[in-house]
Amino acid sequence: MKRIERRFEDVKDEIIEIHEIARRGVEICLKALSGDDESKIESVRIEQRADVLDTEINYDCTHIIALFQPVARDLRTALSYIRISSAYERITDLTNEIAMYDVDIPEEFYDMQRIILKMFDTIKKAYVGKEVDLKEDLICEDDELDLFYTEFIEKVSDRRCHIREVVDIILIARHLERIGDLLLKIGKWLIFINEGKMMWLK
Repeated sequence: MKRIERRFEDVKDEIIEIHEIARRGVEICLKALSGDDESKIESVRIEQRADVLDTEINYDCTHIIALFQPVARDLRTALSYIRISSAYERITDLTNEIAMYDVDIPEEFYDMQRIILKMFDTIKKAYVGKEVDLKEDLICEDDELDLFYTEFIEKVSDRRCHIREVVDIILIARHLERIGDLLLKIGKWLIFINEGKMMWLK
């Protein structure tokens, strides 16, 4: 194995780690939102660890570019990993923000969470080389997430609760929907690595 290939294998391991960290953030954010203090503490640690990993991935990819002056697929991979890592770091920011709210959790949030975790699993299949239609699967899953989000926003104004709680609930729903958008962008960059063309998934 060439030196650059070994370097990319190391970075890929870091990418998979930040993927799993971000997924864990999604798993626990609603539990933290329900008032579980241990989950709130874990959410903060997840966000901090993602910050560190994002910095390390950016450094490692920049070092690969400076040291090896890659072209074609290797250059695409280095640049894409930087963007992918930043997207995961942003996801952990959003899950940590969700964890710090204090509202009654609408049932729709659990449906949105389920779809987001499914999107994570679709992307993980691509990392480990399993057969997956990344474009079609992610678009389908994100469409389902958007539908839950749109329908929820349409009816949330009918909730008989304090305006501040309504605003908080809408912001949390927006955060969940935004996580789906970020996962879609991660899929776009993975397709760019493999196919050499930038795709607009939605």
